[in-house]
Amino acid sequence: MPPDAQIQTENNFLWVNHHFNIKVPIAKHLRVHNESPTRATMSGMRATAARLQGIIADALTAGVQIRACGSRWSFSDIPVVKNGWVVETANLDWTFKVSANDVDLGSGTSADDLYLVQCGTNISKINERLETKSRRRALRTSGASNGQTIAGAIGTGVHGSSIDVGGMESEVAGIQLLTATQNLWIEPARAPVMTANFAAKLGATLVRDNAKFDAAIVSLGALGIVHSVMLRGTGRYLLNSSLLHIPYGQLQGALNMLDFRGSGLPDQTRRPYFFQVILDPHKMDIGYTTVRYKELCPPDYEADYNLKSEAEPGTDLPRLIASAIKMFPDLRDTAASLLIQSELKVRSDRPHEWRLPGETYSFTSAREGIASSGFAVPIAQVTNALDILRAAFQVHRSAPVVFTCRYAQKSPGILSFTRFDPCCVIDIDGIDTPAARKLITLAAARLEAAGMPFTQHWGKMNDLTKARVRQGYAGNVDRWNQVRKLILPDAAERHAFSSPFLDKVGLNA
Repeated sequence: MPPDAQIQTENNFLWVNHHFNIKVPIAKHLRVHNESPTRATMSGMRATAARLQGIIADALTAGVQIRACGSRWSFSDIPVVKNGWVVETANLDWTFKVSANDVDLGSGTSADDLYLVQCGTNISKINERLETKSRRRALRTSGASNGQTIAGAIGTGVHGSSIDVGGMESEVAGIQLLTATQNLWIEPARAPVMTANFAAKLGATLVRDNAKFDAAIVSLGALGIVHSVMLRGTGRYLLNSSLLHIPYGQLQGALNMLDFRGSGLPDQTRRPYFFQVILDPHKMDIGYTTVRYKELCPPDYEADYNLKSEAEPGTDLPRLIASAIKMFPDLRDTAASLLIQSELKVRSDRPHEWRLPGETYSFTSAREGIASSGFAVPIAQVTNALDILRAAFQVHRSAPVVFTCRYAQKSPGILSFTRFDPCCVIDIDGIDTPAARKLITLAAARLEAAGMPFTQHWGKMNDLTKARVRQGYAGNVDRWNQVRKLILPDAAERHAFSSPFLDKVGLNA
């Protein structure tokens, strides 16, 4: 490919992720820009798609493996491959309203609820563009930290913030996938939404196929480069937050059944939007419980995104733990306990303080020295799983970590790690020490030995193996590999979008 002003290229580049725990030497780093950063156009989208396809073709010619990354948010090495090429898409952040004429008449979907976002758009930006007084829309769910790009968030199956919604990929209506020779707009046949004419505006071919869509929404970067996604939104809503200290024994029904009667929550007459419990594995006596209730947003509400602060009721554990490191730099091994004492104090928004999701969820700045892993288990097994994790902690009691329980509904992706119906994600979050790493490894082994059904967050620290992935996803491994061959029929291109990690876990057909 000849030199292109919209592609900044660096050779022999040291790729470092957002949290500084992954550092990989790569042969080429390519930062891609749109042609006109101040004006989003469909012609510009077609030009950028062609540019990305040219990069893929060049990688095939060079015989190298290629990965796309956004904000480098993952704690795992999914977005990078040693001595390969990395295409950075964080500057590809155009968003588009949808014309009613482009919506399939049989879809039953309003154009107002659809929003086309380019791959590098981060979640905080999507919130701010949707939640305006003129637009009056919101995402139904998002991660606790909104610095992820949309392609990265769905590509690793970010589990979201609402107990009654699946992972972020569950809110995708369509996805644009690029290979060297294909520009595909993929929708599920069970829920078509856009017209072939809309796909043509993107330079894409409309594909309606359930299996291809379910494979593409959590693709781990192995099916091509995701260029854009169509999100389904909802009407604006407000959230009110509380952080409470509740005896662990009192939370059993809430933890195992999402039954909030007798749980000690501030309003037990209605179901919360968000529910999270943080536990200190040294004691397991108190559940540091964050709960958020939801209300409709009045039409004249004016958003203020400066409300986010370090004093938000505990949601984003890596951010809070990083704060503890900052306050107590010489006490890293006890920072988790100090975190609980200093950060997780009882607090509530005032009764009149209701905030939009974009005002509520924080944008985490880059932090070094954090460990974070996530284990998804069936909801009925939560306290059993916690018992297993605590027994593992007794072997590594110096690990400066906390356990966190968050909830989501089953997600539709073939490789969605939130695959239980419903699902609890138990995070082990803390300071990145050898003891913390050993605990995360032992936790997976102990869950496996106990016969506990579980999967692990693709984008966090994990100890995934071929056997463990096959056990967790059963026949979905073969199903996804079969679809991969359909989307990427050329073996050379399948190799180009593979990586040692994908080979290790058996996702390399």
